[in-house]
Amino acid sequence: MKIYFDPDIPADIQEDIKQVVEEQIEGPCPSCGCDEIYVSLIGNTLDVKCYDCGESFFELELEVEEQQTA
Repeated sequence: MKIYFDPDIPADIQEDIKQVVEEQIEGPCPSCGCDEIYVSLIGNTLDVKCYDCGESFFELELEVEEQQTA
């Protein structure tokens, strides 16, 4: 399975996202049979969908850590 990432997704979290996607999606898209995934970032939500037809597999909400200022 090939996973493509939206350019807005930081490279340092892409490997973690890839692991979650591989655990959740067990085969090709049920609609079109494509085995390529696109992960987009909309606000704080990751949308994991088929690269070819755009069918959404699932969404993940990202937690944003706020930095404390002293």
